[in-house]
Amino acid sequence: MHVLAIDGSPRGHGHTAVVLSEVLRTTEGLGASTELTSLVDVEAEQVIDQIGRADGIVMGSPVYRASFAFPLKNVLDRLPRGMAEWGETEAPLQGKPVVTVATSASLHHFLALNDLRNVLANFFASHVVPPGLHVPHEGFIVDDRLAEEFVDSAARQGRALVEMIVALKESPTLRGLMPQA
Repeated sequence: MHVLAIDGSPRGHGHTAVVLSEVLRTTEGLGASTELTSLVDVEAEQVIDQIGRADGIVMGSPVYRASFAFPLKNVLDRLPRGMAEWGETEAPLQGKPVVTVATSASLHHFLALNDLRNVLANFFASHVVPPGLHVPHEGFIVDDRLAEEFVDSAARQGRALVEMIVALKESPTLRGLMPQA
């Protein structure tokens, strides 16, 4: 089982990466191999290949202007959905479980996860682990450490992701759900 975390921050290696790493720590403890990729370090095509090889995804971004950041939007805009009529032969996110992570200046931005959740579930036919994880600035003890309540939330999301990976492997119907054209 392989879990890929994608840091969609325009700067990379900050608060979003800290939260993603915490979710990955739990998945590793449950036997998954893990990989954390920052979109400031790789091209979109490389990330798309990584998504295709992963069994589960943790997708994170800081919240800017009430939405996820441009680097993540850029990857999602380029990600194929398997639409043969558009010449697409692959659908890397289709039927895969995804945990969503957001970081922001304030808890007031927690609804920004809805946009990402909707794109993943409705446009790509991914299985999004509810409710996602939103960590505001005050959720960090120091820049590289989460407050205990958010450590617990990250662990729950990681466990749920691993359980969903296992469950989806047993269900060809759930894995086979396709995005609408």
